[in-house]
Order: sequence, then C-alpha cells, then structure tokens
Amino acid sequence: MKIARNINSEWNEFPTGSSVCIGVFDGIHLGHQELIKRTIGYANENKISSVLFTFEPSPSDYFSKGKSQSRLTSLDEKYDYLSSGQIDFIYCPPFDQEMENLSPLQFVNQHLIRKLNAKHVVVGEDFHFAKDRSGTVETLIELGHEYRFTVDPVKFIRQKDKKISSTNIRQSLMDQDIQNANQMLGRHYSVLGEVIKGNQIGRTIGYPTANIDIDERDILLRGVFCVKAIIEGDEDEYKGLANIGFKPTINGTALTLEVHLLNFDKDIYGSNMRIDFMHRIRGEKKFNGLEELSAQINKDSKKADEFFAANQ
Repeated sequence: MKIARNINSEWNEFPTGSSVCIGVFDGIHLGHQELIKRTIGYANENKISSVLFTFEPSPSDYFSKGKSQSRLTSLDEKYDYLSSGQIDFIYCPPFDQEMENLSPLQFVNQHLIRKLNAKHVVVGEDFHFAKDRSGTVETLIELGHEYRFTVDPVKFIRQKDKKISSTNIRQSLMDQDIQNANQMLGRHYSVLGEVIKGNQIGRTIGYPTANIDIDERDILLRGVFCVKAIIEGDEDEYKGLANIGFKPTINGTALTLEVHLLNFDKDIYGSNMRIDFMHRIRGEKKFNGLEELSAQINKDSKKADEFFAANQ
C-alpha cells in the first residue's frame, strides 16, 4: 500500500485508471468497509488500482479549528488498519483553503481526473463535496458522464434500525457501550500510541503498566477494560487490562491511558502499541490509597481472566 499527501502536477501513478472511494472514513466502520469492498472489487475486475481518497485534517476539524467532535481514528490509525487490507493506495491531500474553495467541477478535474485518473467512484448516499458542500451525488454522476467515470452511491448500513455512522459510534463510546460501538465498527475499537514512561506507581503495587502517549486526543471511553494489545515488531497478541481516566486516587489531572499486560515482562518503551477494547469491567473510581487500589485491580484481573476464558 502506498500513501501520498502532496502530489505535483506531473504525477502519473495510474496510467490505466483507478477505482476510488471518497470520504473522511473516521472509524472505518461497517459502512466505510462496504465502500472499500466495492472499490477493491471494481478495481480487481477491471485490472486497475484501488484508491482510498481521504482528507487531513478532516473538513470538520478544519472548519471548527480543531474543536470538532472527538475523532475515532487518527491518520496513523487509519494507515495501520488499511495496511492489512487490499487497498493499493491512500490519497490524502491536505484539506486547506485551496481545497475549501474548489467548485465541484474543479474538485473532480484536479483530483479525480488529473491526479487519480478515476474510472469508477464509490461514495456514501449522503456524499457532499466542494465549496459550501455544493456538490452532491447527483452532481458527481453528471460530472462522471462528462469525464467518463461511473459512480456507485452506497446506501447506509443499518443495525437495529439505526444508521451505522461515526456520530452514532461516538455516542455509544460516550455511553460507555463498547459492545455496541464494536458491532457498528465491525471490529474492536482501538487506540494506537507510543509506550512512554509514566509515574510507575503500578509497578510499586505489583501491576506494572504501559503508559500510552495519546497526544491530547479526546478519547471518550472511561474506566477499566479488557483489551488485546499488539506491539510493533512483535507477532504475538497480548491480553490485558486498560484504564482510561484521570487517576483520581493520586489526584491526577490529565487524561491517561495505561495498559497492564497479563503474564508479560518486556521492556517496550518507545514501541508503538495498538490497544483493542473488548469489554468494560467498571467505571473509574477514587480509592482510599494504593492498598485499596491494588485490591481492586486484583478483582479486575480475575474478571478479566473470566472474560478471556469465555471468549477465546
């Protein structure tokens, strides 16, 4: 899989054409996965390249100056997820003032035609693009007739009569309903970050933790969770407990993500770790000292063992 952010005018990566899906793809949920599946299917049938066309920052982040809703996936997390799939290329130009002011015709001409040589474009049924969101699916179909590419508008996927969307997944995470969020994602909700040094209090009470650099991200989950962890450069998956919160027992003020890996004793400082959230054990609590905290973690570990035994 190749990735391109800024492309010059002489770039010619797709001489025979490409099949392109367009969107923000925050979370890469089941609806997004359907777009990607159709994009790859058309590309394989017609022996052309498959391209995922997304934006960084996202349009909502750009217009809200970074104060939009919490993102389900960072750009690195999108790359991490897509690298295990069959997409040939990620095209991720910056969403900036120039992009903001493109008309629908300019957007199609500059990006879909000149840069990607698109022969087929896959979008969601509510897709909007270009200045003031003036471009619609119908606009794209009309321009497709002119520039000789086909358009595949994909209907929403619903679950329990509810549209699968990034917004609804965010709401499930805010409600601490990790099971529902995972069902809409079609996979485990995950966070990717570097293992950094913390205050090492966990080690003093017999539960060493890997502290994950979440880079000021507003992660919506709170509490203690059963997780699987994948460490960069390590082929194994590790079971563990993760705590997301403000560490009230030691009067913490910053949001932290700590992971205690079961039956694990390796130096992994500086490594990237992906944490997959599987099950919520409890909410965050303030304890009357470290001894009480240690006793609770022991109870949490037993519940985690029961969960993993039942979910091999």
